[in-house]
Amino acid sequence: MPEYRGIIFAEGYNKPFAEFKEEFASTHIFKEIPSAEREAELIKAHKIATNGNISATVRKGKETETEKAGD
Repeated sequence: MPEYRGIIFAEGYNKPFAEFKEEFASTHIFKEIPSAEREAELIKAHKIATNGNISATVRKGKETETEKAGD
């Protein structure tokens, strides 16, 4: 099952980002993330929930976990 910071998503999770954000943005996982970074982390978590992995993209100069693993 896809997982992000201890949140385990059901296999086949496919809600649109707006619904995902409404459902998860108020959890302690995301509340602990500074507001400037929260949206990007929500997007990352949504990708994990819906795709089961993190796409290999660079976010504001920071490498994703997928890119780091490829080094």
